[in-house]
Amino acid sequence: MKNLYNLNPKSYKEGYDILYLLPKDEKYKIPKDVWKFLEENMDLHHQVTPENIYNNNLLDDTNLLLAIIYKNYLATEEEKLIINAKELSVARKKEELSYKKYNPKNLFKK
Repeated sequence: MKNLYNLNPKSYKEGYDILYLLPKDEKYKIPKDVWKFLEENMDLHHQVTPENIYNNNLLDDTNLLLAIIYKNYLATEEEKLIINAKELSVARKKEELSYKKYNPKNLFKK
């Protein structure tokens, strides 16, 4: 999974604005350095409206950002296990498809 770095600066703004709406006890689970990183890297000119949030009219990078933050800081241990299992399953499927496409046994037959 991608990390928090090198995402679209607009996604940092969207993510920050969405995370800011969390209840205080949830906000405190996110480390201060993550909040600072978002503040330092977000596009301050990008406007996020409630309609964008409600209609999920967000950048793909925003969804990725929120997923990473959720998994690392907000999810319960049980949810983390489920997320990790799903990620492993997706990675295995990708590996299988890649192996079928580039099977070393058939690589030089064409």
